[in-house]
Formats: sequence, C-alpha cells, structure tokens
Amino acid sequence: MKKFVVLLAVFISIGSQAIAQDLSSVDLYLRDIDGDEHSFQDYLADVRDAGDKGAVIISFWAMWCEPCKQEMKALVKTYKKYKDKNLHYLAINLDNPRSLAKVKAYVKAQKLPYDFWLDPNSEVFKKLNGQGMPYSLIVNQNGELIAKRTGYIAGDEKEIEEDIKKILE
Repeated sequence: MKKFVVLLAVFISIGSQAIAQDLSSVDLYLRDIDGDEHSFQDYLADVRDAGDKGAVIISFWAMWCEPCKQEMKALVKTYKKYKDKNLHYLAINLDNPRSLAKVKAYVKAQKLPYDFWLDPNSEVFKKLNGQGMPYSLIVNQNGELIAKRTGYIAGDEKEIEEDIKKILE
C-alpha cells in the first residue's frame, strides 16, 4: 500500500509539472475587473495573431502582497518598452470576492497598463502550481513556459527583461 501511495504521488507530481511546462492546452476562464469573461486560449491566439513572436507575463498578485505591487510597478517600463514587439502582461488577482472593489480602485488609481483578471478562489493559481507570491510565468505565444518566478526583490525586473528579450528578439 505504501508503494502505491508513493507511486501515485510521483504521477501526480509529474502531471502537475507538465501543466506548468506547457500552457498551450490549458484553458482558463476568468473574469476581468469589469466582469467580462475571458479564455486564456483566446488570449494566446490574440498574441499569436499579433506577430511572429510574442510573450506573455502571467503574474499572480493580491492587494495584501507588497512585493506583488512593487513588481507590477517596476515592470511598467519594461512593458512599455516591449509592448509594440508583442509583449502582453496578464495580472491575475487572488483577492477574495469581498475585496474586488478595492482591486479595481487600486488598478485605476495606479494607472497600470496591464490586463487584469480575477481568480478569487485561487483555482487557476493552484492549477498552475502557484505556491508563493508574487508568482509569475513567462510564456511564448504558443503557451510554452520560458521562465517561472516566485517572489520579487528590487532589481528582478532586469532578469525578467532578459527572459522577455530571449522570446522577442
């Protein structure tokens, strides 16, 4: 019985790593801060349609997470530098449903130029193996995982830019 449990744990681990390595077949449906529902596969299709190369930063964040907010602010310059080269930034908020009004107000006040979706039950975060925050995935236009990061320290935006350049140039 012990061997079976260990073997099962290994298969589950391998399966969840596969999801994190390739998001091309994972479809996620979330609402944005205005209440409109979106499909991640449609989002990737738009990135593919916009050019030969494309990159998406998927960043999970919450209002209570100061490093998350610092990372989003720090990446505005990088985003603006590469958005014409088909860089997209999808910020997925994990606050509970009672805090969603604060999320929308914060986004508007900060004038952050990203796409904001909501994952109030952390279902997508868990599905993509998120464990700490901020949790960011950088994928190419085909949904292939290029880089994964947990946490943020000032200066990390330089490494993130290098990951983006590998995809876009």
